[in-house]
Amino acid sequence: MPTFSRLQIGLASAAVVATTLGLSACAGSDPNSAAAQPTSLVVAYRNEVTTIDPARADYVQTDTVDQGLYDTLVAFDADGKIVPSLAASAKLVDGAKAVEVTLRENATFHDGTPVTAADVKYSLDRYKSLGVGIAGQIPSYSSAKVDGTHRLTISLKRPDSLFLGALSRIYILNADLVKKNAGSDAGRSWLLSHDAGSGPYRLGSASNGTYTLNRFDKYWAFKGDRPQSLVLRRIDDPTTTQRELAAGDVQVGGLAANQEAAAMKAGIKIAKTSNATAYVYFNNTKGMTAKPAVRKAIRLAYDYQGGLDKFRGGAGTIADGPLPKSLACRPELPTAKQDLAEAKAVLKQSGISDLKLTLRFQPAFSEQAQEATLLQSNLASIGVTLKLQPIAYADYLTMLSSFSTVPEMMLATNAAPYPDAGVMLTQEFSSESVGTNKDAYSNPRVDSLLATAAGQTSQSARCTTYQRVQTIVDQDNAIMPMYSVDGLVGSTGGVAGTDRTAPNGSLAIAALTVSK
Repeated sequence: MPTFSRLQIGLASAAVVATTLGLSACAGSDPNSAAAQPTSLVVAYRNEVTTIDPARADYVQTDTVDQGLYDTLVAFDADGKIVPSLAASAKLVDGAKAVEVTLRENATFHDGTPVTAADVKYSLDRYKSLGVGIAGQIPSYSSAKVDGTHRLTISLKRPDSLFLGALSRIYILNADLVKKNAGSDAGRSWLLSHDAGSGPYRLGSASNGTYTLNRFDKYWAFKGDRPQSLVLRRIDDPTTTQRELAAGDVQVGGLAANQEAAAMKAGIKIAKTSNATAYVYFNNTKGMTAKPAVRKAIRLAYDYQGGLDKFRGGAGTIADGPLPKSLACRPELPTAKQDLAEAKAVLKQSGISDLKLTLRFQPAFSEQAQEATLLQSNLASIGVTLKLQPIAYADYLTMLSSFSTVPEMMLATNAAPYPDAGVMLTQEFSSESVGTNKDAYSNPRVDSLLATAAGQTSQSARCTTYQRVQTIVDQDNAIMPMYSVDGLVGSTGGVAGTDRTAPNGSLAIAALTVSK
């Protein structure tokens, strides 16, 4: 059995990477029988899907759909360990400056053509060429050399111990199909609403925020407990989702923390996840938030306990560092707390008065609107005027393309792209990570430490380095972590696996199944 180099990880169940959802069980003794499961399942999601091009799978809503349509070379299991997917084996070589990959030989795209090393090379090259979105996961990628139908060597610009895990976020495209429909924009227009994947589902239709995915019965890891069709339906209001769950019109959907008791009373099964943190991001490079004293004062002004209790139903814990509590390698840092007197003193000592700031937030999430209003009130009490400005997340992503256009302040909930402290620190705080560095943060010492960690093959050594990075970031007041929050997922009809999350922290539709 092939292995994954020093990580000593064996071949895991394909359920880790397969999109699996079901509504209710039908008769049949074989769980892999095509007739054993229901024909349709409806899953509610929140916020707009602007494209299903895997190049923008860094956007959670895009990734929600793409999880079902595409495969990655590797994945993460329930214990946060890297396991094979399209790759039968993948290992870092040459001091973490290259990756050798051998593909499984029984995987095919939805049009029946085999998945080959040439498709992997094309996908990596396309993401690098576009230079946006998911390309931020693989900044060290240089080139790929096809060594055979199912073998290739990926070369990196520099040692990068994170790269193997990053491959869990890189969806592999059917090269010939995308080239055929490339047009003048590398297939971006075509991939807005078409599928070029090898995943457990193929795209049936895409219309007005509703995506229908049909089961691909020739999937290399076919399981009969997946429904024949999966309908992803946009519902922004959690109250509406709860009502639809109770009525049987939706079978899986995210709920707000304060809905737990009512949902359970209505017969809705509740699962909890805990891997995300609510943040206020600052532009550390431009404007008034480039001043450390301003950032520190804002952090001191917010009513963390009040926000957690009132808007998140108390489901979470107040932040004590820049990373979600679910990640390892976190140092001991002070827990965030409100101190209005100290906040006023910080501004006074810095000679800052009549301060006016702007905070962006996503109106699709009611809790964000409430948190924004609370922060506005808190800042008013220390003499700071805060203007609230709603923004669509797709527009926000566009603003991240340059440090000069990063919003002065932005409220958002975020999780690691995959379960490794290093990837979140690198994407959020490396000065080279334009497009994912939401704070426009640049600190040469942090850059140096992150570069050192990337070349460290010892996990304990890397962990120590990452702890030093977090301490510096916290001392710089580069970001305002508010609280780690618990996510609630409601389900009906015997759906299981709702407690699993995808690498990016969203619902892992790949892990959902239905009992008989």
